[in-house]
Amino acid sequence: MNQSIAFIVHLPGKPERRAELESRLLDVLEQMSKEPDFINTYLHRSLEDPDTLVLYENWACSEQHFRDHHLKASYRREYEAVLADLLKAPRTPEFLTPAMSRLVPACRPDLHA
Repeated sequence: MNQSIAFIVHLPGKPERRAELESRLLDVLEQMSKEPDFINTYLHRSLEDPDTLVLYENWACSEQHFRDHHLKASYRREYEAVLADLLKAPRTPEFLTPAMSRLVPACRPDLHA
């Protein structure tokens, strides 16, 4: 049985550390994208609080496998070690299970009307 997991993480950054948070996160995302279970990720900035980054990830594994293997990857260690100093409040992860998916091709503007 194929399993997949998705999650959203809110990262409320300190205003004075905003650039460093984003830079360190982009480094982790680059390494993460090389993982065999990685599907995709989207990084957004909150409209309500521009210092807050919102990360959405999809993985082809269970939540437990993700926690046991991917969260403990060596490329995350330095990031995890400094993360608390970059945030004004704790990050808030929310694990999700797929319910439905629909993509509208960008090459079909008639579908976006």
